[in-house]
Amino acid sequence: MLQRSSIFLGQYRPLDSFLHRLDARAKLAPVVLVMILALLTESYAFYAATLGVLVAALLASGIGAARLASSFRPVLYMVAITALYHLIFSERASQSLFEIFGFAITEGGARMAVFFSLRLLIFVSIAFLVTLTSSPSDLAEALTRLARPLSALKVPVNDLGLVLFMAIRFVPILMEEFEAIRNAQVIRGVDFAGGFFARIKKTGYLLVPVFMAALNRADDLALAMEARGYDGRKPRTFYTHTAFGTIELYFVMTTTAALLALFWGTR
Repeated sequence: MLQRSSIFLGQYRPLDSFLHRLDARAKLAPVVLVMILALLTESYAFYAATLGVLVAALLASGIGAARLASSFRPVLYMVAITALYHLIFSERASQSLFEIFGFAITEGGARMAVFFSLRLLIFVSIAFLVTLTSSPSDLAEALTRLARPLSALKVPVNDLGLVLFMAIRFVPILMEEFEAIRNAQVIRGVDFAGGFFARIKKTGYLLVPVFMAALNRADDLALAMEARGYDGRKPRTFYTHTAFGTIELYFVMTTTAALLALFWGTR
């Protein structure tokens, strides 16, 4: 029997928490601000404080510490690869700290490794938090409502919302497709155990059938949309009727003020 993926990216959890009850537009505003400030600052204190708040928000939204750790485990591989890359190639002319197997670890390389690892963790935590507390339809409609003024400039706002919705929905679908193909290979006798590089090599063999399955699903979706007469240029109504109320306004103002204060205080 196929097990449901323990990775929460792209999987909405219909729980009852403060962030779940907020309008999706109120969550997108501080998220965009965090991403902008994270690209502008080089402060480790800003990264560490923001990451701590994001992890606390994830735990407060109903996800347990064990499930959160299992969801972040695959991300840690990307973090390790990112850190290793910068340790090897970045800032080679800076002061050498120590040597490992005859290879010098420089001060600049270590600084860049920590810097980009924290940035990656922040961006992934934001994606986890937003998709966990907001359904794909709510996020797509929030983006469409926020970007509606751009329709006067001939920007395909409805198509952008649809693309966001399909991208979020395809993440858990592809994860389940990957698990199904992997389980089928295990039944046929393929052993995915072994060392890290051996597992990476064997897992790479699954990417081709997963990619082909994704193309088939995309083709079926395009045919279904065409059969239903979808036209993003025509005015469209919303399935849900959300309200940006006083609580959402206070939330945006408070988080914006706190992020700006943290940004200026850690410069």
